[in-house]
Amino acid sequence: YQTLWSEKTMVKKFVTGSVTYAIKGKDLLKRKGYNAFVERKTENVALGGCGYAIVVKGNYLGAEEILRAASIKIIEKQ
Repeated sequence: YQTLWSEKTMVKKFVTGSVTYAIKGKDLLKRKGYNAFVERKTENVALGGCGYAIVVKGNYLGAEEILRAASIKIIEKQ
């Protein structure tokens, strides 16, 4: 049960260069079977980016590669 619990609680955030990238990236990941949504990022917005992140819950392995292959600009990972 420990493995199942930890997989369900994994969360990865990919801060994007624009809200358009965030929405396109979320839609792409959802089509690929990922549990993804867009979240407004309020902290550290001054560091760059639009203030939106693609949030992937559960198994996020491979999500970054899919986003980069689709030319989704990732500013920061959390």
